[in-house]
Amino acid sequence: MKQKIYILGLATTVIIYFGLLFKTNHWPGAGYLLTVGVLTFVFIFLPIALRNHFMAEGERGNLILYIVTWVTSFVFLISALFKIMHWPGADIALAIAIPFPFVIFLPVFLIITSKNKNFNIYNTVFVLFLLAAISAFSALLALSPRLIE
Repeated sequence: MKQKIYILGLATTVIIYFGLLFKTNHWPGAGYLLTVGVLTFVFIFLPIALRNHFMAEGERGNLILYIVTWVTSFVFLISALFKIMHWPGADIALAIAIPFPFVIFLPVFLIITSKNKNFNIYNTVFVLFLLAAISAFSALLALSPRLIE
């Protein structure tokens, strides 16, 4: 099962990569590739991978962390898809998605992991660095001025 999850993750990543390549070069089919890739990643790969990891971990107290992880990934990736595809509502979606990992995911992550005595501190440091990288790239996004006003 684990090998199939890796193959599915690799396949969706390749589809998204080719969609971005096609979008950059203005080739036909870019929208389809990006949409199929991101939707497959969010609705098929992430739930399967998170469920597999949850079952392997065996600790039922962390269920809320897995749910919040999926919801955060959903909000962030779907809003990015809306922005890349120039769909209506992208500015509002990004305005919700940019603070979402910090306001929702980070407190839940810190609360859940603080209860776990066997949790490795390096995982927390990695998550904090990942969130710092997300905030650095998010600061480079240009939100619509009418949304800010």
